[in-house]
Amino acid sequence: MSQNNEALGIFLGFVLILVMHSLVLSALIFASPYLPFFNRNYNFFLIPAFIGLWQNIYVIPLIFLARKDRRFGVMKGVIVCAIITALVNGGCWLLLLPR
Repeated sequence: MSQNNEALGIFLGFVLILVMHSLVLSALIFASPYLPFFNRNYNFFLIPAFIGLWQNIYVIPLIFLARKDRRFGVMKGVIVCAIITALVNGGCWLLLLPR
């Protein structure tokens, strides 16, 4: 695979995970009135904080699928975006800790 195609694959994998994040967040926010924990006391503001947990449901199968199809550029992009999401999510949780 040429360097140009791999860079395009990494970009596509990164964008794919960003789109998946936005779809999952939208679905959770629209479903929040029907979920018992998120229905009271403005707990629906916690939904974006749990994206690190939710991403495991769709990132791990995407990595295995990309590896099976030998699309290593897309696999690298998915992994990079998942790691960046986990780091940002962890940083946001650190901001919520009491001082």
